[in-house]
Amino acid sequence: MRITPGLRAVIAAAALLAGLAGCTDAPSESPRPTASRTAEPAPAASVSATFVSVVDGDTIKSSAGTVRLIGIDTPERGECGHHEATAAIERLLSPGHPVTLELPAGQNDIDRHGRLVRYATTASGVDLGLMQLEAGNAIARYDSTDGYPAHPREALYRAAQIAGPGPDGAVVTVACQNPQPSAARPSGGRWWELYRSCGQLRKNTAGHPIGPFDRDDPAESEIYEWFAHGTGNNGDGDGDGRACE
Repeated sequence: MRITPGLRAVIAAAALLAGLAGCTDAPSESPRPTASRTAEPAPAASVSATFVSVVDGDTIKSSAGTVRLIGIDTPERGECGHHEATAAIERLLSPGHPVTLELPAGQNDIDRHGRLVRYATTASGVDLGLMQLEAGNAIARYDSTDGYPAHPREALYRAAQIAGPGPDGAVVTVACQNPQPSAARPSGGRWWELYRSCGQLRKNTAGHPIGPFDRDDPAESEIYEWFAHGTGNNGDGDGDGRACE
């Protein structure tokens, strides 16, 4: 076929257009993060659950799973103060009661035992961890001061602590810092002031009554006031007017 000057011009124009089209960038996939990229901390999360039972003073079972309370440590089973710390939660919660479980940003989701790591708050707004510290049943531990992730309430928790660690690191509760008296029952005296907590009273061998003590009973009202407000251990944890239940 004879290529005329006009046809040659058309071919040249087509070739130029094809060349320009070849220079256009083809769409590509979004770059993937490299293996060394640091994951963002988990955001704060709060869920509603129901209380099932107490494991000990710093661990509960809930409908969401077993929960290790953030930032506190209470006596282990068999240690002095274990019963009191456990009973403090039992006075506040019964099976089926609602609890709010909160995971602060940056905290570990679970511990090495597979337990959820959470704040736990009752429907009436009681922070179980803070309650144990204020009652002298726990010490503030497992936070940024000893190599664990910081948590938002750790300064509050440390300020609230009135118990302390023993030489071996075990938790020494307030009740265990004041051993039960062995004296006989005083005649006509304020015998209840010998005891610094309901737990200590329950262990007495002097024959003193162990409660409960009714706020509205004139014969028991002073005893109630002592254990509910005088010892610093909140013997009426559920606020029903009966101490040392």
